[in-house]
Amino acid sequence: MPFNPRPEYTIVSTEFGIKDFHDYREDFVTRPPYQRKAVWAKKKKQSLLDSLFRRYYIPKLVVREVRLSDTTAVNEVIDGQQRITTVQDFFAGEYPLPRSLADLDPNLPGKYYDDLDVSVRKFIDKSLKYQADIIKDIDSPHDVNHQIIATEIFWRLQQGETLNYMEVAHAQLSSLTRNFIVKYADDQSFDYERYEPIEKNQNKHSFFNLLSVDNNRMKHLQFMARFLMIETGGGYADLSDRKIEEFINDHKQADGIGNLAYESQAEAIAVLRVLNVFHEIFKNDPMLDDASGIKEFSVEYFIISIYMLVRHVSRHYVVDYSTGEVIRNFIYWFHRRWKSYDETEDIDLLTFSNHRQQGEKDLEIRDMILRQVFFDYLASQSLEIVAKDTKRSFTEFERISIYRKGKGLCQQCLREGKPEKETRVSWSRYQADHVIPHAKGGKTVIENGELLCSYHNQSKGASLANST
Repeated sequence: MPFNPRPEYTIVSTEFGIKDFHDYREDFVTRPPYQRKAVWAKKKKQSLLDSLFRRYYIPKLVVREVRLSDTTAVNEVIDGQQRITTVQDFFAGEYPLPRSLADLDPNLPGKYYDDLDVSVRKFIDKSLKYQADIIKDIDSPHDVNHQIIATEIFWRLQQGETLNYMEVAHAQLSSLTRNFIVKYADDQSFDYERYEPIEKNQNKHSFFNLLSVDNNRMKHLQFMARFLMIETGGGYADLSDRKIEEFINDHKQADGIGNLAYESQAEAIAVLRVLNVFHEIFKNDPMLDDASGIKEFSVEYFIISIYMLVRHVSRHYVVDYSTGEVIRNFIYWFHRRWKSYDETEDIDLLTFSNHRQQGEKDLEIRDMILRQVFFDYLASQSLEIVAKDTKRSFTEFERISIYRKGKGLCQQCLREGKPEKETRVSWSRYQADHVIPHAKGGKTVIENGELLCSYHNQSKGASLANST
């Protein structure tokens, strides 16, 4: 029998008038979840318009039919995002026709669509078209295999493009670590239920507002990946580009597309906790505005080193307002020293700078040097920070004493004015809680313990987690 494997999808050739992309925008998903958002410069857009007017060859669009119901479908643009947004922007009046069209008609250059003669607009609307291949039979927006095939088509079409490793990792939709990174570090998001892109990601962590590093080539996602790897490694890890790719690929799952379960993992929670503290320390810097981050935070290995310091201090010391101020002043002082040190005299800063790579040993050396300089700085300024009590849990004896001291009544229920009979808590349902939270320096001693019902203990824990 002849060898003839069954194809996974069918291809139907068609054409779209370029005006359709403007008049019926809702029919096209120009940025699927596996694609990065990219914007051509005006010159490149005008060059495409020149080619369209001259009927030059333009590569076909590749579009996947996605069926949302028995009666509705959308066209997911696997390849051709920029060609489509270019004509959409032209019809929207965002740029004029190029000067290069003067040889066709001297009245064309510099004209916006709405300013053109009726005959020219009719030519554009009726004659200018894009050829396209429609991918059919992988049309379910929720079928994992269909999504994987669409992503594979996209990736294979991009083999000649200059995608960096983070942009390749971004296309791995079934990776749980990828989904966490995108949720908290990307500028855009995607609604899988409505199957449409969301241009502004409301979940992006405010930490990234502090950085004087843009996200054009997914640098913010790269930072988040490296922070996750630090936590996964217990403090130190190889943060090289190759290891990030492995980290993303190792967390692929069959049900991974749209799956955000990874954020319940300890390392994900730890990253968000450190970023919360980091942001709280620096959020009031007067340098910050909608367009600018803190200029000291512009070099990747420096930023990662500061993350490591904030991570260590927040784990072992109470980071209240005054401690945050100490850390902030130290970082700015250290940055000045780092930018102006004498290589013949300042061995610490020379060693710090010479280990700027992302290897595990480089990270450890920078962390040890920065931590040492930080505590030397505290001593030189006669400053102290409060260590957390290393004991977190009450002993059985302490739990009994706190229960008896509270007479078996939830202290928060009493403060809320509830009748005593509604505040009673059995031993099996009782929680011994720190009056001054452990995270704020409260000691694990009977005097700092109180009896709470499980509801109020969990409520207090949630409010503290949101405030850190």
